[in-house]
Order: sequence, then C-alpha cells, then structure tokens
Amino acid sequence: MSVSPSWQPSPKFMDAFKWACELHTLDVRKGSDIPYIGHLLGVASSVIEAGGSENQAMAAFLHDSVEDTSTSIEQIAERINPEVAGIVADCTDATAEQKAVEKQIRKSLSREDYGHHWWHKRKKLYVAELTAKTMDDTSVLVALADKTYNAENTAADLRGLNEADRAKVWEKFNADEKFQREWYLGLLSAFRANKVYDSRSEPLFRRFEAAVNEIFPIEER
Repeated sequence: MSVSPSWQPSPKFMDAFKWACELHTLDVRKGSDIPYIGHLLGVASSVIEAGGSENQAMAAFLHDSVEDTSTSIEQIAERINPEVAGIVADCTDATAEQKAVEKQIRKSLSREDYGHHWWHKRKKLYVAELTAKTMDDTSVLVALADKTYNAENTAADLRGLNEADRAKVWEKFNADEKFQREWYLGLLSAFRANKVYDSRSEPLFRRFEAAVNEIFPIEER
C-alpha cells in the first residue's frame, strides 16, 4: 500500500531554501571552491532522513545564516517563523559581527593563544549548552546533522595522509588539532548525554561517532 510523507514542503520551505541560496551564494567550503549550499543541502537531507520536521529542515538551510551573514534571528522569525528562528539561535555560537571582531583580534595573536583564549572558550560554552539539552529540543537534531556533515568531511580529508599532510589540513581551520580534538570529543559526549537513540536518529549519531573515532582514534587519545 502507498505511504504518505510525514510532511509536504510548503511555500515557506521553498522560501527558506531560496533565502539560504541568496545568503550564501558567494560562500565556499573551507579550503575549496565547493559552493557552500552543498553543506546546507547535506545537513537538511540528514535532518529529513532522521525524521526531522519541516521546521527543522528549514532551520538546517538557515543554520549558518546568523554566523556567516548579516541576517538576524528576528528576521528569520519574521520571514519564516519563530520556531525556525529559535533552532537557528540554538545552533549559533557567535554572530557574524562577533566573528568579525574575533577575526581582527586573531591577527594580533598566535594560533595557540587565539585557540586557547577565544575559540576554545566559545566552543566550550556551546558544548555545555548542548549537553544540557535533550532530543526533545528541536535544535539537537539540526546540530547533530551539521556536526556529522563536518566530521565526515574532515575524516575524508585526513584519510590516508601522513603527519605532515594532516597538519596542512588542520591549517585551514581557525584552531589547531588539539583544540579540534577537544571540540569533537566534547560534542560526542554531549550527543551521548542527549541520548540520541531513537530508531531514526541513532544512525546519524553513529555516523558522527564513527567519523570522530576516525579523526581521533580511541587508542591515541
């Protein structure tokens, strides 16, 4: 017998995707010429396949808009809806304006000092807030899809490389490998605390876990 979809894309869904394309039209993935919209599509796809709602999928399209563009949470609430805006807010650890200030400060610091005094503190706060959430919080699935996409891409970039070439991969990030290790292991612990184990979202969590374990092998921690 035929099965109906759990939800059908509304005009708002189309608008959220169109808006994301407009906001990120000139953006690329770190260290490449790959259009950034590919990341947003990948995150949205993972959200949908893990049983996410239309609002969660729309938030996936827009999850980096406040961090990387001049878009505000208030604008998202007005143009899309307050729930999507709330999810995006929870997925944001710094606004574009705050990151611009950080970028200027970073110029006067070593990578080590920047990682320790700025990047690490911001990420540590995000992990603490994520740890306190449960899967009932609609932002958790979007965050998991985002972090899984990033971890799998990083794992693929590092796969098969020697020590020197691995170091070059880490250079494209704002913080060094040791800070990235703490970040990813912190996220892994947070998602475990959220008990991401329902039948539809658990495979996504397992993908994230596998990617983190490939990047930072258990025996080397």
